[in-house]
Amino acid sequence: MYSLEGLPNQPFQVTDPGIKSYTGTLCVDLSNDVMRQGTFKTAHPGTITFKPKPDTSPFTGDKVCAKQMYFRKGKAGAMTRMKGRDELKSLSVEADCFRWASILLDFTYQFIAREVKTRGEPPPSCPIPSLRFARAMIAIVEGSEKEKVWLVEEWLDVDDSKRPFTKYIDNRFASPCLPETAPLKAHQTAAFLVFAQHVQWEKTKWIAFTSDYQGVGNILTDPQITTDPYVMPAFISSILPY
Repeated sequence: MYSLEGLPNQPFQVTDPGIKSYTGTLCVDLSNDVMRQGTFKTAHPGTITFKPKPDTSPFTGDKVCAKQMYFRKGKAGAMTRMKGRDELKSLSVEADCFRWASILLDFTYQFIAREVKTRGEPPPSCPIPSLRFARAMIAIVEGSEKEKVWLVEEWLDVDDSKRPFTKYIDNRFASPCLPETAPLKAHQTAAFLVFAQHVQWEKTKWIAFTSDYQGVGNILTDPQITTDPYVMPAFISSILPY
């Protein structure tokens, strides 16, 4: 039987004994030529080492992507960093979105496994991709006069020809946003993610589903969680053609 055990009882609150804390050193390259800027965050390459070294590292390698928040005062204002306490509040929401999204994706695969036992394997024309969300953690800088918090994610190797960064579904519409010229595999993944949204929305009794699906290869990143009941009619009508 599939289960949604572990979902927050209140918005963006997760009680999970699997969440661990570590001590280590985070080194971040802050040069502008390697920085990537989003709407609210900047991303920087970095490395992380843990002391003592854990038996199982939370990341697939030492190289990581370190993200920090920013805001502007007015449209033309300079980029301004938040205070550490405000960064922690904002980045904790980002980290909780990863937890929500991972739980909901795992639940989707549990639902599929149950259905496969009843209905049999899907045809080759409808492959089920094996996806997961990037591993992420909050890094709080200690021993510094200036408060600082980072969102640290595992490094995604992007190759524009073989492993491009792909946006499957955005925040505005519950339908794929891929161009028609995108590879067939990308379209199949996008169709699966639309199906995943439908399963999550229906089986949580209209509590939540993951939006803003994007990533590299089989790893997804930067998810958002939709919990507004007023989106249901538009959501359902948009997925019915699938």
